[in-house]
Amino acid sequence: MNIQSKIINFNTKNLVKILLIGSLPFLPLKSLPAFGEEVNSPSQEATSSCPLSPDIAVTFLNSECQESQLKEPQTFYRYYSSNTNKYGRFLTTDKYKTNVETIRNLALSQAFEPPNKATMVETVTLPAGTIVYQGIVAPQNPKQCYPGGGEQTFIKNSTDPNIQWSEGKDLIVKDFSCPCQEEQ
Repeated sequence: MNIQSKIINFNTKNLVKILLIGSLPFLPLKSLPAFGEEVNSPSQEATSSCPLSPDIAVTFLNSECQESQLKEPQTFYRYYSSNTNKYGRFLTTDKYKTNVETIRNLALSQAFEPPNKATMVETVTLPAGTIVYQGIVAPQNPKQCYPGGGEQTFIKNSTDPNIQWSEGKDLIVKDFSCPCQEEQ
């Protein structure tokens, strides 16, 4: 009996995909290598993996996101601080308890006007068939205040009448300050 083995090189991008598959069952499996298939290194990939405009793609770590279509309704979270930013296009599968962990993990820079202080959370149920773009949140400057790293889901149309938006609930609110930002 002749047994051959083959070393498979997994880069960080493929590891993230593998981790996401377990928590997000609607991601297309065809984006992962088959068992025993060689994996191309990032230097061999010619195009960005995020098919969104550059101003949106840059909000994903390394401008990498995965486009997929929901096969069934899926519930996400949206964090906001006023009704003016309640119905947005950026969602997450991550549930946070405090505004500070939300601001840091979702890189919600307080320099934007108006700042999203993430004092409220709502559930958002997207219908089957919705196209979503998912990946890891990129850091915002200064990175020590807004490191990112949370899961990010982007939808192009947050006005779809089939989207179900819950009533917002209060988060535990703690003082957040970014000393590096205050010095600027």
